[in-house]
Amino acid sequence: MDLEKTIKLRKPVTIAEQVYDQLTLEEPTAGQIEKASAAGNGMGVVINLIAAVAKVPRAVVERLCQRDFKEAGDFLQQFNAVDLTTGETSSQS
Repeated sequence: MDLEKTIKLRKPVTIAEQVYDQLTLEEPTAGQIEKASAAGNGMGVVINLIAAVAKVPRAVVERLCQRDFKEAGDFLQQFNAVDLTTGETSSQS
């Protein structure tokens, strides 16, 4: 299991003249999972979690192409932090 991953974005995202061309992800913390879960639905939870872990504005994640979004979500899912289909957090111990 890889504990960190840098994703070079296929389609860089520009917000307020800041260009985001990669995301650096790592295992999420309990606090990041809790805050992301506040979104309430599956897609919102995943968007919040990617933004928190990558330390980028939520708007960056909202503008990711599908392939980049899926790659980031798949990486985070390996930690069983969040079920990408429901947004449910894992009760794994």
